[in-house]
Amino acid sequence: MRTELGHKTPTGKPTRHVGSQGFTAIEMVGAVALAVILVGAGLPVMMTSVESARFSAAVRQVVGDMRLARSKAVTTRWEYRIRGRDRRGGANANRYRVEGRRTPAIAWPAEADTPQQTADQFVGAWINLTASYPGIQLDNSGTGSNPPFYAGFDSSGKLCMPLTQCFDGVSPLVITKDSTGQTRQISIAPATGHVRVQ
Repeated sequence: MRTELGHKTPTGKPTRHVGSQGFTAIEMVGAVALAVILVGAGLPVMMTSVESARFSAAVRQVVGDMRLARSKAVTTRWEYRIRGRDRRGGANANRYRVEGRRTPAIAWPAEADTPQQTADQFVGAWINLTASYPGIQLDNSGTGSNPPFYAGFDSSGKLCMPLTQCFDGVSPLVITKDSTGQTRQISIAPATGHVRVQ
């Protein structure tokens, strides 16, 4: 007589099929080894994707803040700029902030000024790019100037003048990823104030 579990033995007890209750130790070790190999093979690809996403996010943040400064200049009819320090900038290395002034007759905020909004000036908080995006650096060494760097907009949204306080489309700000040397260049068209990424 057959049962669902197997054949009856001569003593009348049903038999069980081998392996019907679980996995053997060899099968478990094989499965774990296969999982380790697959994870090990996929990890470098995943890490590269994470680094690439971090780099893209850093570029988007800097460009977004530059575009925000331009937008504020147009909507408030003030002058706004990004003041920053590149990787050679000492205590404020790889940091930047948004600053504004009501008219060109008013001095720009000093680098040591704390975040504030007055009737004549706006001073934003320093944004630490390295803290938010490890391995990402700002570099304006191509301009031939020492830190700080500026990217400013007049009240019509065009690149501020004189260009000695701003970088132009010929001398872009560069964002670099340390581990791969990948770079993106951010430039501003002087005639229009449009921020571009290359």
